[in-house]
Amino acid sequence: MVGTFPLRIGSAAQFAQVRSALRSARFDERTICETLRIKAMSDVLSVDLDDVDFASVPDPLPVLVRLFVTCGPMPRAEVERVLDRATLDAMVALGLLDAGAPGPDACHARVLLYPVAGFWIASDRHNHPDGSPFVARPDIVFPAIYGGTLRFLELLPRSHAESALDLGAGSGIGAFVLSRTSARAVASDITERATHFARFNRALNEAANVDVVCGDLYGAVAGQTFDRIVAHPPYVPSVDMAAIWRDGGTTGELLVRRIIEGLPDHLRPGGLACTVSIGLDTAKGRFEDRARGWLGDHHQDFDIVFAAADERSPDEVLRKLAEQDPQWTPAKRDQLKDAFTEAEVVAMPHGALVVRRHAAAEPRPGWTLRAKLSEATDGDDLERAFFLHDRLSEPRFRDRVADCRPVLAPRLQVNVAYRVDEGALVPADYVFETDKPFAAKGRVDGWLVPLLAGLDGKRTVAEIIAKAKAEGELPDGFSLADFCALVARMGERGFLLLPDDG
Repeated sequence: MVGTFPLRIGSAAQFAQVRSALRSARFDERTICETLRIKAMSDVLSVDLDDVDFASVPDPLPVLVRLFVTCGPMPRAEVERVLDRATLDAMVALGLLDAGAPGPDACHARVLLYPVAGFWIASDRHNHPDGSPFVARPDIVFPAIYGGTLRFLELLPRSHAESALDLGAGSGIGAFVLSRTSARAVASDITERATHFARFNRALNEAANVDVVCGDLYGAVAGQTFDRIVAHPPYVPSVDMAAIWRDGGTTGELLVRRIIEGLPDHLRPGGLACTVSIGLDTAKGRFEDRARGWLGDHHQDFDIVFAAADERSPDEVLRKLAEQDPQWTPAKRDQLKDAFTEAEVVAMPHGALVVRRHAAAEPRPGWTLRAKLSEATDGDDLERAFFLHDRLSEPRFRDRVADCRPVLAPRLQVNVAYRVDEGALVPADYVFETDKPFAAKGRVDGWLVPLLAGLDGKRTVAEIIAKAKAEGELPDGFSLADFCALVARMGERGFLLLPDDG
């Protein structure tokens, strides 16, 4: 019931009062990170505030950080000193603050409240104000400042769309980010608690183009279609499904599979879906190929890119789970190991599975690609992978490369290894490497390096090869067509940018 939730959906005036106070206090990511000397909000819970020098930080920011970010109790007199009566009353009325608890002279925050991705987000606390033992409820609303959630937000599609859907939305942060580029965004979650928090956060941020619904995945949006569908679902392998926000069945794919299976009914032609989760490579196929099978009879209507980051073996995953679960038992381990064995799991990569539905007028087979996710990869890169594949697949595109003016990618790094030859160091090995759009490495023959160095955006590929041929720098048999094919491959790997690549 709503009455059991810590937050209350109050009046527009109360929300406006809180917004004004947070804005005036510079309660934003940049200021908090600079004050606490951390790189990102994901580091905030590891900060010892006793080591932070707040002397040069104007009120009321230090009090707000202590109350809402690290959730420590504060003397009521100190809170009343830095917060005006209207702000204090609004925070109490909305359920953000409890004045007079845990004692008559104390105040504590009833929820976490923090800035993330340009929004203020409330989620459940992970401790009790009086320091008593804390046991998380199954439907706890997970904070949006942990590293996994921040990475999910970085990987979201950024192009403009008419309608977007965030499945398993929790606090609603994914839908709020999508609302910047979508005319309408929908936050859907199975729990009433998360739905209530998302509605509160919508009001706090005046996100008028965000709808908040409650249902089991697509259950609350039956019959609706979207241009963007995103999800950061629970994917931790689990026996008992004790935590709704975390547990993903015995192999971790329970919800991931259902999300992919629903795309033919809910993703519009030309639309994109992005799911950040674990994936299983099995003896029957790699994760992205198995995901294609989940699309059923419509599988040829979709292109799939799986950008994989860290990859673990089933045994490594079991060891990690044992380290993290205080209730871990040999019986749990055996049950999960049996599930992995039955599924014939070979590896368990984590990453972003991005699926694009063909436009209505594109009767062609779907294609599948696996790339290596890097820390620099973002949502633009994931979308550009489809654009680049389309260009390289155009009829006679490689023939047109001759007239292009490519430029070396700004994040390209060339690593040169030397060897001793007759007492002198000579270059022996050239490795091209980049981390954007994806992590990629490739060896290049030494004679090609000066040729590639000429790709400065000023001369065409044909002009560069003609000059090298006139100066006798090409081996016999190396033609313009060979160089065009090489340039196209290097563009596909991100070592250089072709015109219109961004």
